[in-house]
Amino acid sequence: MTARLNSGSPGTGGDLAAQAEHALADLLQQSHLLRPDAIEEVFAAAVRPLGVTEVRIYLADLQVRQLEPLPNGPATDSLAIDSTLAGYAFRTVTIQHVPAGEAGYRVWVPLVDGTERLGLLSLLARDIGEAMLDHYRALASLAGLMIVAKSGYSDTYARVRRSGKMAVQAELIWGFLVPRTFATDRVLVAATLEPAYEAGGDAFDYSVRGDHLHVSIFDALGHDLAAGLLASVGVASCRSTRRAGGTLSDVVRRADNAIAGQFADIRFVTALLCDLDLTTGLFSWIPCGHPPPLLIRGNKVIKELARRPVPPLGLGSIDTHDEAEHPDAGAPAPVYTERLEPGDRVLLYTDGVTEGRSADGTPFGLDRLSDFIIRHSNDGISAPETMRRLNHAISEYQRGRLQDDATIVLVEWLPGHPERNLIP
Repeated sequence: MTARLNSGSPGTGGDLAAQAEHALADLLQQSHLLRPDAIEEVFAAAVRPLGVTEVRIYLADLQVRQLEPLPNGPATDSLAIDSTLAGYAFRTVTIQHVPAGEAGYRVWVPLVDGTERLGLLSLLARDIGEAMLDHYRALASLAGLMIVAKSGYSDTYARVRRSGKMAVQAELIWGFLVPRTFATDRVLVAATLEPAYEAGGDAFDYSVRGDHLHVSIFDALGHDLAAGLLASVGVASCRSTRRAGGTLSDVVRRADNAIAGQFADIRFVTALLCDLDLTTGLFSWIPCGHPPPLLIRGNKVIKELARRPVPPLGLGSIDTHDEAEHPDAGAPAPVYTERLEPGDRVLLYTDGVTEGRSADGTPFGLDRLSDFIIRHSNDGISAPETMRRLNHAISEYQRGRLQDDATIVLVEWLPGHPERNLIP
């Protein structure tokens, strides 16, 4: 719904701006000692002078199907993301509002952290003029930052986001994972992982440093606690080497050594370790027994980036010597390269996606996967929303009972088009 001015606003011009600025400053000051479960109460008191009579916060559940209210507020139901106006505000990252009788308007404001969609800020407000909507956006931005900051100190938000019991290995994996959406003015990363509450062997990781994006995907053998440990060791080893300034070859060598050293040769992890130069578009990768990436250009898959892989991590068959100490050691893992064009997308996935089967035994397949992404992109649907819908499509294809973890990471190189990654 489009915003329109309301003559019943609590203040005008400079008064309104000053009140909003004071509310933000007051909330920021209180945030340092704020209990995670008191955020609604504190926000409600701060914005009351702006004509806001109710504040509720909803967080998306782990599978991004429902918007769940925070505890300690007025009793209210969860909201379906796919079939409500609130869900539309979440899906499209736009403010929506409807008349709410004498209270004024029910306003739904997206909560985001960067470009990661967290949930919604729900307000009962008198004023829905453009200036006030800008203030609501600022309040939601602050709420999002506070929720993320407080998440590391409390289980409050994690409990709200869960609708089922989480397996120990899944708890381990989710504790390691980076946010499922990230963007700068030159690149976007969107990822998904299912089954959310029983994930055991898959993981993904990314990091931006200067002009380079590192991105990786892991698929550990098995679907139990040992598989969760394997995937976690893969991620940790990757980060440790990367943060010490290591190359992709270093990452592969040391991860192989770390996994083999702890699990002998009875367990292994397939992986893709990748680097994207955000200035030139040079995409580099090492395939470790993993399905090859897909290169999507425009509205079609250009090719699979299939190259001869090195063995999976953990088999102890990759050269693990320090080249400085052992100059005669075998050659490091080969690094393959592909020059991207602006707007290109690279798709990383685990075999649990393509090999998942329907009731009649038909696999999901690579064509169905690529077609889903291209079709939604052509319809103008954002990459994060496409990943959300794809996650549900994969689960529904297997009747909600996945036999293997299904993980997808989409990387889009966007030099010269930063507006495509901006929150409206």
